[in-house]
Amino acid sequence: MRALLLSVTAGYGHISTAKAIAEEFASRGVEAHVEDLYQQISRLTYEIIDNGYLFAINHLKSAFKHGYAQMENSEMMRRLASVFTSNDLIASRLARRLHEADPDVIISTHPFAGQVLNRLKEQGKLRIPCIGVITDYCIHPGWEDCGALEYIVTASELLTYVAEKKHIRPEQIAPLGIPARRRFRTKTPKDEARRALGFDEDRGIILIMGGSMGFGNMINNVSAVDHMDTGYQIVCICGNNDKLRKQLTYLKTNSPITVRGFVDNVDAYMDAADCIVTKPGGLTVTEALCKRLPMILVNPIPGHEERNVEFLMNNGAAVRVSPTFSVCEAVYYITRNPERLEYMSRCIELIAKPDAAERICGLAQSLCGR
Repeated sequence: MRALLLSVTAGYGHISTAKAIAEEFASRGVEAHVEDLYQQISRLTYEIIDNGYLFAINHLKSAFKHGYAQMENSEMMRRLASVFTSNDLIASRLARRLHEADPDVIISTHPFAGQVLNRLKEQGKLRIPCIGVITDYCIHPGWEDCGALEYIVTASELLTYVAEKKHIRPEQIAPLGIPARRRFRTKTPKDEARRALGFDEDRGIILIMGGSMGFGNMINNVSAVDHMDTGYQIVCICGNNDKLRKQLTYLKTNSPITVRGFVDNVDAYMDAADCIVTKPGGLTVTEALCKRLPMILVNPIPGHEERNVEFLMNNGAAVRVSPTFSVCEAVYYITRNPERLEYMSRCIELIAKPDAAERICGLAQSLCGR
């Protein structure tokens, strides 16, 4: 059996989700390849989407939010957007690539790739079973135009109502969760994790992250938490943002602080932490859910990340910082209230799906078996 994982590099989460599924396939002896759709068939489209996405979320947040809302509420706007991302030229190029790869099943972790597969399905040019995997705790409007795929995987059964409202067929919905890498499916006791990372075992840890690119007001958040004198250690992970890493390294603090750039063992830092202050990217919050780690959510990207915040808050797994509710207040609520931490952990238990990758691979293999 051969599996092809198609994604789009707009942020890191979609590709990482595809890699988590590929990792699970590999453990089952299944040949699996991860590819960026546009890198393979349209370099210009790849550059526009990759660079355009980063520029928009940094400098055009209001426009990005408005555009996302327009796609959610207007079928015409959604259709117009798909002309650029999934037109006949792109579809025909993907058809040639699929002929070369000859997979038995295709899994898309980005709606743009799902839309191209859907176009080929509707044209009768693709008979290979296809699964779409949504990587946020909402239904991105792009997935509404993927009715020809065999299944669309959602983050939770709690999203089934809204998925059906967005015209996704009930028999098409598979609420299996967002896949995380295997290392996030187990949890090491806090004292062991702290000892392994060289931290004080008896002192709590507040983990502060900004996603793979180190987005958000991390310096302000660190300074605010430090001035509280909570008695906690502060650990900052800056991702690929080297400028931020250097700024935090030279920041004078009262609390013990550890600054890291990009790390490949975020799972270990999550095991060591008592709570996490983070931007609510779909992958990051999924990993935190798998680790049963209460969240303080800051600086969401307009659109899908704001929907992530709503889902997590409404299910008791997180608190959100806002202009009228500071990160200091959020940290105070959590660190001074052990019962609140315990309650959040129980809420997380109800919505976490650490076995999502296993269940998705099982679904794919059953499709091939038919």
